[in-house]
Amino acid sequence: MNKLTLFIIACVLAGCSRELDLKLLENKDAGEILNMGKKEMNAKNYSDAVQIFEELERLYPYSKLTADAQIYEGDCNYNLKKYDEAISAFEIFVKTHPIHNKVPYALYMLGLINFEQMPIIEREQDSTAKALSYFDELCQKYPESKYAEDSKEKIKKLHQQMAGREILVARYYQSRNNFTASIGRLNTVINAYLDTNHAPEAMLRLVECYVAMGLLNEAKIMDKLLAKNFPKSKWAKYSKTLLSNVTRQ
Repeated sequence: MNKLTLFIIACVLAGCSRELDLKLLENKDAGEILNMGKKEMNAKNYSDAVQIFEELERLYPYSKLTADAQIYEGDCNYNLKKYDEAISAFEIFVKTHPIHNKVPYALYMLGLINFEQMPIIEREQDSTAKALSYFDELCQKYPESKYAEDSKEKIKKLHQQMAGREILVARYYQSRNNFTASIGRLNTVINAYLDTNHAPEAMLRLVECYVAMGLLNEAKIMDKLLAKNFPKSKWAKYSKTLLSNVTRQ
């Protein structure tokens, strides 16, 4: 196998674009160009397909087919792992075609791309928050969409991630006796992510913070709430023991 053949194979596997003569598209109508792009996309020549779809948008900015081109462009960039470009394509589609029947799909893809880039819990959760926003919008506006059920499942995982991050930061502040800042983070978990397995720990940490600040009434109220909502949790047992020791003193 010669070097040229190896190079061609490598380009195909990497999704490299061939040299396209885009001027040839100027004599074709929007439908023909869209079909050309779809043909390249189906052949997994995603880079070439993107160029063709972009050219369709340039040549026929007012055609109804530009909406399809934007969706396909987003799909191609997603397959190329060019996530910023994919997000841009789907966002433009949603903004320019707000009542299109493919808006639920675009919102789902925007959520999915951010979901797949969810960082480890020690890092800032920008992608997590964006994914949650897109999936929430999809479920609220299009509850009957075929993408809604999977979005709901992913929302549960995103809630776990967001709550875990808040707990991590709350512990950091608590360890440095910045109880006010810790309480703010812990209340976020209780108010926004009570459906996660981090909620009982958040309540226990609140009891600890209140005790440390001498706010025993608030600590007792939170202890009762913890015992009511998570009676079998280890955090409820810790809270009960903590308050028992404090009241004995």
